[in-house]
Amino acid sequence: MRGSILKAVPVALFLIVATVGCGADGNDGANATSNDITGTLHEWAVEVDATTAAAGDVTFTVTNEGTIGHEFLVVKTDIAVGGIPLDGDHFAEPTDGIEVINEIGEFAKGTTETLTVNLTPGTYQLVCNLPDHYEAGMSISFKVE
Repeated sequence: MRGSILKAVPVALFLIVATVGCGADGNDGANATSNDITGTLHEWAVEVDATTAAAGDVTFTVTNEGTIGHEFLVVKTDIAVGGIPLDGDHFAEPTDGIEVINEIGEFAKGTTETLTVNLTPGTYQLVCNLPDHYEAGMSISFKVE
């Protein structure tokens, strides 16, 4: 009986280590694909649980966890994240090289809004374009395949 237990211990330890090693590391959403996106806005970031979607209807459910109002724009562009040229303290809508697909206008802190858009394959940015917010880093890359 003692020999059976000694043989089982290494197997059990291996299974424990393998299971822990496969656990969530907090970065799983960075490469996840979904058409039902949950996101948060706060000073000074846009965060989403998936950065890729399939072409078609994509629903964004966004919570403003900041201390001030924010907005949420879905912008189709090949311009690098954070690189849309500014016209003063925000980028002009429209601007060459970008297409604003749709947006959730400024909404209050502590509230959640939903936006459903039909997206075609390409590269996008999810941004807040209120004065100084985009320049402060409120943008993230998003891809539709």
